[in-house]
Amino acid sequence: MSRHAIRRHSARRRPAWVGRLLVAVVTALAFGGGPAGAVDDDVLGDQGAAQAGQRQPHLIDLGANFDANLFDQQGNGWVLRGGPLPDAAVRRPSPALARARELGRKRIDRMAASCTLTEEQQRRLALAVESDARRFAREVEAVRTPYIGRQVDMNDQDGQKAWHAFQQDVAKCRDRLRNVFDEGSLFAAATTSVLDERQLACLAAENSARRSFHWRAMVLETVSKLDESLGLDQRQYDALVAELLAHEPPLRNDPLTLGRADSNMRRHLVLMVMAELDTKPLRAAVSERQWRVLSLQMNQGRALRSAIEAQGLLEETR
Repeated sequence: MSRHAIRRHSARRRPAWVGRLLVAVVTALAFGGGPAGAVDDDVLGDQGAAQAGQRQPHLIDLGANFDANLFDQQGNGWVLRGGPLPDAAVRRPSPALARARELGRKRIDRMAASCTLTEEQQRRLALAVESDARRFAREVEAVRTPYIGRQVDMNDQDGQKAWHAFQQDVAKCRDRLRNVFDEGSLFAAATTSVLDERQLACLAAENSARRSFHWRAMVLETVSKLDESLGLDQRQYDALVAELLAHEPPLRNDPLTLGRADSNMRRHLVLMVMAELDTKPLRAAVSERQWRVLSLQMNQGRALRSAIEAQGLLEETR
């Protein structure tokens, strides 16, 4: 065999044993090439870290969250603050008294702006506000005190149950805050006895005008939003607006509720009212295609009645 033939023969055979050698090396590296147990250690390490992460408690300080959810909560959501918090934050006094005083002062200021109160009338109303505010603060403190310094683990079932009970207690206090100066309060009784007939009539007219203003704003906002999906013409738009304005609901007339309600909740309130109206005028104002879309949205508003009532947007029926 010539030298060139030997060289060509070697070139043809070399890949076979080289390939087998490479397979052996790769196999060794994959299953035993590193330090003994290195791969298993990595896997166990990852599993251990995951288990440690699952065991890590997610602590919530209920005392701090009580004030945040009672006074700082927005819309229909809940504030969730982590913990534990420093002792100074845990033991800080409840702002219930200060917040009630603030709301009472705003009511007096609005009354003075609409019907011109004398200094003596303002003094007597301020005394009534102070009495109601102190009573409210005592009621809130009785509910809040067991939560001060109490931390729960939200990764634990008992902690989740405690958070649910906590939410119910905060919701009760929130409802009480809305009604602190309403019927049955000393402030409500003082208002009818301190103001004369002219002032009471002026105040009633001003409250009615404010409700109508808020309702009109809600209606225009909602019908404009409906126009995006319905494609209303001017006649249809005006007909829906007129029908809704003619059926004004008993809105709560205070900034604590109307001023803090989010746009979605305001629109659902309008849709809820629309769903309770006689459907003939509404159906006559829109096409069949538009009515199918509109009726679905009205049903959504009707289904959210409990959430709307929980927000305190409407006066309570007695």
